[in-house]
Amino acid sequence: MSADAAIALVASLSGARKVFSLYPPSHPEHAAALGSLVRAAQVAASSGPFTLNWHLGRMYQDSSVLPETPGMRSVAECFEAHRVESLTFLPGFGERDAMGLVEVISMRPSADLDVAAALEERGATGVLAQHLEKPDTADAGKREEQRGFDRALYHRLVSALKRITTQVGPGGSPTLSGTGEIVEGVLARFMEDSAAILGLATMRDTSESDLFHSVNTMIYSLMIGAGLGLDEEQLSTLGVCALVHDIGKLAFDRKDDTQSERIRALHPRVGAEILVRMPDIERTALLVAYEHHLRPDGQGWPGVPKEYMPHPYSRIVAIADRYDRLTQNPPDGAGLTPDRAVVRLLHEAPLALDETLTRVFVRDMGAFPVGSLVRLSDQSVGVVCAPGADPLRPRVRLLYGPDGLSLEEKPDEDLAGSPREVLEVVEPADLAETVSDHL
Repeated sequence: MSADAAIALVASLSGARKVFSLYPPSHPEHAAALGSLVRAAQVAASSGPFTLNWHLGRMYQDSSVLPETPGMRSVAECFEAHRVESLTFLPGFGERDAMGLVEVISMRPSADLDVAAALEERGATGVLAQHLEKPDTADAGKREEQRGFDRALYHRLVSALKRITTQVGPGGSPTLSGTGEIVEGVLARFMEDSAAILGLATMRDTSESDLFHSVNTMIYSLMIGAGLGLDEEQLSTLGVCALVHDIGKLAFDRKDDTQSERIRALHPRVGAEILVRMPDIERTALLVAYEHHLRPDGQGWPGVPKEYMPHPYSRIVAIADRYDRLTQNPPDGAGLTPDRAVVRLLHEAPLALDETLTRVFVRDMGAFPVGSLVRLSDQSVGVVCAPGADPLRPRVRLLYGPDGLSLEEKPDEDLAGSPREVLEVVEPADLAETVSDHL
């Protein structure tokens, strides 16, 4: 009975909002809509106070989620836009309450709008509104502090790779020397908050692009491995393999443009030879360094017998490597926005990449991967900071309001529970933005 009453109440509330937006107060539809709302509320509250709740885009009655019915989405979006967590209808709810409620929820949402106070001003005492709590500034401070720790962890990996660079050379004795522990630290944070670590992979540095690329490839590889259900030990091994997959390039003069084709062809074999000299390296890393430019059918480089099948970790790293290159700026990369990069991966997968593993990666990244700068349907702009359950509705960190002005606070909004949706992807250069500054 309560679910039916809730559905009827939501439908009448949605209908009343629509009537109020379409017709003037003197129109007979106003009286009909208010009457329908009063009757639905009285039936729902006939045995006592009756509460409708909103959480993450869904409507609930008590703890039971309400099914999608006509009007359900519009009411959920209204609750979200007005920052209303719940409405409680009291016995005795009447026409004055209905009029006040519909007037208030039909108002333009704003940061200053207090729904509970607005209802009280209109004498709507038969309905109570509970507000969503605004993000606590202390929580924002903790987020920023954790962001600093995460970035420090990232740069520790870059520094570890830089140290290995100095050890590579004739007679040199390169060693991981603690790098594995840093990888495990990144993995631990990835398991806690994968979105935060994915945000780190948007960082670029033109002076150390190869080192940043290796760390980013590791992060994207971890995402694929986690999507496949690998355990922590397997993920740790995969992370180390991905981190050193391009170590063969360290043996070449990267500033010599005439060497580019030679480096491309030889660095997998040279990388495996370098890793052989590391006593503390996972043996699988040799395979990944050697195979990460081999296609699933054995084509690619270096040359191998036709029936040769690359290791699964090599196929994972190949996808992560390619995605990061696609999103890097020229001359090292293709300069694609993240959404275009995942489309390119899907296009290339049938021939150049493992198609199944590519689809795992694209599934988990979503249509708008972390790092996408997006314009929303109300003209506000933000950067995607986490995937969503719905690939078209990620979590967005808002940077600019609908008026085009930069927001002092940068709130996160889950589009799964928002009336806003992604309108388009914006080139960061068009707004002079560096997305990694906000992730």
